[in-house]
Amino acid sequence: MSAVRLAMVGCGQISERFFRQAAARDDVTFVATCARRLENAERKAREHGVERWYDDYDRMFDELRPDGVVVTTPHSVHAAPCISALRRGIHVLNEKPMATSFADCRAMVDAADASGALLMCLPLDHNPAFLTLLMLMNEAVIGKFTGAEASLLIPGPPRDNWYYDRSVAQGGAMLDCLVYPLSRLISLLGPARWVTARVNTLLPKRVVADGKRVNSDVDDNVTLIVEWETGQQAVVRTLWGTSFSRNDTVVYGRKGTLWLSGGSVVLHSPQQPAPLGVPIEPIEWQGFRDCYRIAPRPETPNESHIDHFVNCICAGETPRCNGQLQLHVHEILFAAYVAAETGRTQELTTSFEPWHTVDREFFDTRSDYV
Repeated sequence: MSAVRLAMVGCGQISERFFRQAAARDDVTFVATCARRLENAERKAREHGVERWYDDYDRMFDELRPDGVVVTTPHSVHAAPCISALRRGIHVLNEKPMATSFADCRAMVDAADASGALLMCLPLDHNPAFLTLLMLMNEAVIGKFTGAEASLLIPGPPRDNWYYDRSVAQGGAMLDCLVYPLSRLISLLGPARWVTARVNTLLPKRVVADGKRVNSDVDDNVTLIVEWETGQQAVVRTLWGTSFSRNDTVVYGRKGTLWLSGGSVVLHSPQQPAPLGVPIEPIEWQGFRDCYRIAPRPETPNESHIDHFVNCICAGETPRCNGQLQLHVHEILFAAYVAAETGRTQELTTSFEPWHTVDREFFDTRSDYV
């Protein structure tokens, strides 16, 4: 197959990692860049040896007909270029969040379904640590699934641009950060049924990088309770107000617990030895004994975002972080805003088919003594 031809819409800092990832492959080439300001598109194109640049993505799509497009614009400008590309049959890799309204998220999925083009929406969760946790997340290792927690806590974005301006961002920590731990939980455990939430702006007057003072009107303090059909609940948390950064996930079982923290997986297994067949290191973890650090298997795939996108294009396969999965994740996010405003739990209406097997027996806590 000839090289996969990609275009970039959005030429800010976030676009850099996709250019770097593409440069690591010899079967991918960027053929154009596009930005609201033509000079920004030209600058980015010249930095990466790209021959064409535009300030109109419709024109770019029509003139060049790339195989795929990577969208890295600010959050509120994700939907329009994605839908434009998908309607032309151009595959899309879209940065998180999917969009800033649930209607736009659904329109993106509908456009992909109508054209048959691939829609890949970040976050991409299946890194080696995630796959290792998934391998251990079963009844034999931790017993019946009983609950979960996930959080992403940071001091706050250091830049004083649109992140703190609701009129531009159309969402704060919920859409920018909570999407990561929530997506990870939903990717692991499958579609949920209900959500309730508390959301507020805790720090409206902020000091950011270089001591600059910023007036913020976006949400920066968010807690969700997500519940599955079988009754298990997860607390999902983000806060732009800590002195350190924390990004971890905990899956509780009746007989053991799994932590995913950074690139590490830790198993607490007080009732039985750690499973054989995986590299383990006995440790004490957060004051608990009977814990084991589980190393990812050497053969565990470690695809970059561009790797997964291009591999799916070449193989004609659905991305693991596909539109249907992220439509469900984003329904939870937008329903959480409603739950916080009304004080009422919201029932979810969307679903998706997980790319891995979710054992229903693992969720069944009611048919026998456990």
